[in-house]
Amino acid sequence: MSENDANNELLVGFIDESMNAIQDLPALLASFKNDSSNVEAVHSVFRTVHSIKGNAGFFGLTAIKKFAHSLENALDEVRNQKTPLTEDLCRALIEGIDSLDHMLHAVENQTHSETLSEADLKLLEQVAILSKSKGAGESGSEESAADALLADLLEMADEMTAAGFPESLQWAERLRELGQVSAPAPEAKTIATPADLLSQQFSIGGFEVTLSVRRLIEMFVQAETAPFDDDRSTAFMEAMAELKLCARNASDSTLLTALEEAGRNFKTIYDSGIGVDAMLLSIVWDQIAPALESLTPQPEPTPAPEAAAPSQETAPPKSPESESGDADSAKEKGASGKKTRFLRVNEESIDNFLDDVSSLFITCERLKDIQSRMTHATELRELIEELRQVNISFNMQANRLQKSVVSLRRVPIRGMFSKFPRMARSLASSLGKKLDVHLAGEDLEVDKSLLEELDAPLTHMIRNVADHALELPEDRKVRGLNEVGNLWLGAETTRTHVLITIRDDGRGIDPNRLRRKAVQSGAITESQAERMSDQEAVELIFHPGLSTAEQVTEISGRGVGMDVVRTMVQDNGGEIRVESTVGVGTNFTIEIPIRQAVLVIDGLLIHEGEERFVVPFDAIREVLDLPYEELKTAGGAPVVTLRGTTYAAVSLAETLDIPQSAEKSKSDRFSAVLMTSKQGDACLMVDRVVGKRKVVVNSLQNILPDVRSISGVAQLGGGELALVLSSTEIIRSLKR
Repeated sequence: MSENDANNELLVGFIDESMNAIQDLPALLASFKNDSSNVEAVHSVFRTVHSIKGNAGFFGLTAIKKFAHSLENALDEVRNQKTPLTEDLCRALIEGIDSLDHMLHAVENQTHSETLSEADLKLLEQVAILSKSKGAGESGSEESAADALLADLLEMADEMTAAGFPESLQWAERLRELGQVSAPAPEAKTIATPADLLSQQFSIGGFEVTLSVRRLIEMFVQAETAPFDDDRSTAFMEAMAELKLCARNASDSTLLTALEEAGRNFKTIYDSGIGVDAMLLSIVWDQIAPALESLTPQPEPTPAPEAAAPSQETAPPKSPESESGDADSAKEKGASGKKTRFLRVNEESIDNFLDDVSSLFITCERLKDIQSRMTHATELRELIEELRQVNISFNMQANRLQKSVVSLRRVPIRGMFSKFPRMARSLASSLGKKLDVHLAGEDLEVDKSLLEELDAPLTHMIRNVADHALELPEDRKVRGLNEVGNLWLGAETTRTHVLITIRDDGRGIDPNRLRRKAVQSGAITESQAERMSDQEAVELIFHPGLSTAEQVTEISGRGVGMDVVRTMVQDNGGEIRVESTVGVGTNFTIEIPIRQAVLVIDGLLIHEGEERFVVPFDAIREVLDLPYEELKTAGGAPVVTLRGTTYAAVSLAETLDIPQSAEKSKSDRFSAVLMTSKQGDACLMVDRVVGKRKVVVNSLQNILPDVRSISGVAQLGGGELALVLSSTEIIRSLKR
């Protein structure tokens, strides 16, 4: 891997981790605002912003570094209890976190700026005033690099001390020692730089040591152009050891003590894994420079050609072109060309997956052994029983492997949820409204492709809340409500479905207004409107071309929206429901099947004519064998009554336009499957019920997108195929 590729990978990792870390910060701030004893919440926010600031500086992202540092100043005032976290300050900090998230996305898309926008500067000024901290313009000039380093070292020491383990306490003490060295007293004598001493000659007690000292000094000079890698760090420690040997032989205790202390500090920095750069190495230099400077120089220095020339490890000085190129280095480090898609996978899932794969190899070997023994066996009964046991084991391992593969595709829903609070607050603010967003179920994991399908409809619905449902602050006050509206976005799962809820405490949907709009647009007649219940009227929101907006805006009002949302949900085998009360708010529920790239299900195999079908076990209440006299008619439609409950009856042959078999027309009985779904229950009449099967299901959405009653195709044993029926769509078709 080239250095450029490594830098790109580091930048991508930083952006990805930072965006994930930011997601929880608004909730943590709100938690601390509501309960000031929860100090760990604000400390966690501070640490995250502090980490982003430090890493942004490493990658040359000056705007992000400056912005994060100003937020850090305000958070420091809050966590040290110098400033209370008021409602206004909390909201300003959350807006700042949203802006920081926006900047990180801009870096990811290679559209970021090296300077802060006017809006960002204005926000930072507001944060500084509210928190009485340093503003964006003050922080960069008043905090020197040494002060920043000292603060970082001491903060790391505090965190390690809090851990309470013996090793962490030792590390904390070493870091405090480094912090003390990095903050010399103002009256201290100016220390010579490595460049100042590089051309000097040195001796200890009359012994010439110029070559050894220069070799060490050269490495300090090299650090100013590039951080140390492992090889250079090893060479540095060898140079220190060589000079310590000279000091010991010359009995120079001052130099020996300085070198030993500096060596321990260098090892602390190196072992920490944070990298050895010029700033950290300056701590070591400050310890040994006075001792090196005190060595008696030779009165008539002679050139030392072998040391004067830079070593092969010395990096060449930067040309003006390379320096100017560094200003855009962060952009160059972004991903170029086609964007690669990644799945963030839990390490435990990978381990489980590998364990399951390994167990399959073991089972395969057992099958080979049995096959070999069967070739020469005269009595097969024992081998057949053993083969049965191996087959049971193989089936269990295959199930575990399938679940492991499915888990690899799952990602937390927070990846999609995290963008909605900023989007909703920003839109509400642009309309003169105030909105708080509350998330629940962010840790729920679902298939990545399902998230991609849900993204567009959820985005539209949340924009609708900010534009339509939420009132202006003064209107909410008139109704006796808090001027800040609320949006609740939640996720949960059942065994087979994902449930998404979008709830608000806005004005609610007026059924009478929707009736009038529907009549005016010609969607329904006046007589139909009069017969409609309020719930049926509210559901007109899903009618194509119908909008409750009084005027068309850039956001909404063209009547293209909720019908598209419903279509997208139904295309994925789901459904959407709405409940609303005027003056209380609206609640949308999206229920959509859990998607897997390849699905293994338990199903009931049935025959209709010459065709085979599978009904998922989850959709079956009962399997029936009934005489034809049980089949009645109600309102012109066939029905079946079971234990006092009447169910609509539907023929699979008629539903899918399949010719009926001759045997069925002669029989006085029929087989039926009582199916269930959120739409209700119905009795599906079929030719024959074969039995339970475990089948592998593949989606047919891309091949047969308009055939809603079929949800997929199942692979049966022997290479045969069967279509998988959708109980939801079959029952829904009866209600149309």
